[in-house]
Amino acid sequence: MFLRDFWYVAATAEELSRQLLPRLILGEPVVMYRTEAGLPVAMLDMCPHRSLPLSMGELTGDGIRCGYHGLEFEPGGRCVRIPAQPHIPATWRVKTFPLVEKWRWVWIWMGDPSRADPSTIPNLYWNDDPKWIYTGGHFAIKCHYQLLVDNLLDLSHEAYVHRSTIGNNAVAESPVHTTVEGHRVRLTRLMPDCPAPPLYVKLRSFTGNIDRSQRIEFNPPSTIVIESRSVPHGSNEDENALEYRVLNGITPATDRSCHHFWSVPRNFAPGPEVTAAFHKGSVTAFSEDVIVLEAQQARIEMHGGSPSWQNFSVDAGGVAARRIVETLLKEQTDR
Repeated sequence: MFLRDFWYVAATAEELSRQLLPRLILGEPVVMYRTEAGLPVAMLDMCPHRSLPLSMGELTGDGIRCGYHGLEFEPGGRCVRIPAQPHIPATWRVKTFPLVEKWRWVWIWMGDPSRADPSTIPNLYWNDDPKWIYTGGHFAIKCHYQLLVDNLLDLSHEAYVHRSTIGNNAVAESPVHTTVEGHRVRLTRLMPDCPAPPLYVKLRSFTGNIDRSQRIEFNPPSTIVIESRSVPHGSNEDENALEYRVLNGITPATDRSCHHFWSVPRNFAPGPEVTAAFHKGSVTAFSEDVIVLEAQQARIEMHGGSPSWQNFSVDAGGVAARRIVETLLKEQTDR
């Protein structure tokens, strides 16, 4: 089961165009596109006539024409044309989903449309703030979405998985403080007087040790913001800081796969060369995570899908996040 009455990232703004974009979201096939005026549209990717994916059809004006028998559906899902048949029953409709473009991402509501309040979309303003330089992308990962949530809430793995980019022993050896406030989980890790990891040296030319911090916030079902800040040891001057956010929109595709929409806005060195280096380093690090996550999923499936895990202190954030989702799922079932 998935939490349905929440906003999930369905696409990046750049992905959505006048081309039909099919995507699995919460186990359902969805097709998305933009109208001629640029408004985002999302429909169930299945013609009600004989179930061909509508994404195999084509756009006609603001609607979709099925590629099998030519039925046409307007953005609200209503069938507006059946070849050779003037009468169109009112029941001939395709399910549609609320879709909102915000913070450079396109958010979908898979639950009760009457509960879809755009004001509850998570605040990821850094993606749109001119003081922050944006770069980001999308990964399709063959793992349950909560494995990725676990990964991002326990960054001690950076010391072992990401040694060539953002990791070193300081991350694993520094304790993390975890708090839970309602449905929100917050984690803080402080790493004073530690070596700078390779990517940081490349981006900011650190010549000695740094004071480094990580602050993470989880909001259900699967939005995570990571705040990273590093300065030369003993300095607190903003002009010397390497500061960025890692924004994560994690969307279940199926019970064995997910979408990872990510961005890494920063507030230093606005030049395109640094953006390119930042993007490349981020893709490298996330690609390393994909290898780990897909290997985890394969091993979990090999052993029946329900492993008996052991936890230690760094797992507090991930365990808390899973408990929150479990509680919300029970509330959803009981409604």
